[in-house]
Amino acid sequence: MTSSRLLVGVLAWTLAWLLGGCGADKAELAGLKTQLAGLEQAQQQMLERLQLQEQVPELSFVISRQDITIEEQMFQPLLKCSGRLLAMGDEVPQTFYVDMLLQVEVPAEEFSAVIRQVFPVFDGKSQIELVQPLPVHGLKEKDLKITLRPMNWYGSNRIEPTQVTYR
Repeated sequence: MTSSRLLVGVLAWTLAWLLGGCGADKAELAGLKTQLAGLEQAQQQMLERLQLQEQVPELSFVISRQDITIEEQMFQPLLKCSGRLLAMGDEVPQTFYVDMLLQVEVPAEEFSAVIRQVFPVFDGKSQIELVQPLPVHGLKEKDLKITLRPMNWYGSNRIEPTQVTYR
């Protein structure tokens, strides 16, 4: 028995005892017991709804249509990495947010950079685009090691690498 249900039971018993000793008739006691039963039922329903809301669905993620573009701008070359994120599972929330990571390494230049950005996901889908400045001009995609990965969803639900598929 939860502490709140115990408290309601103690209050009901105390109220019945006090009213019984004060000359309250049986109809009044029956009405109060009915009201207390209704309150207990409402409390139980609220507890069940709260438990449903606290359940975190198990999601998996697919990154597709990943595109890598290197733009040679005058003073700073830029890497643009984009893709389509799809969330899958039994109970995918209508709207939530995903924290995406883009890690770029240029081994020949001993360069490594990490950026993270949060993207909204609507109906299980999101278009992702992250931009990272590169250290030197003339780099090709084969010169880079690029990781694009969702890290967390909805604030504090960690996404393990095994939950991500690339197509």
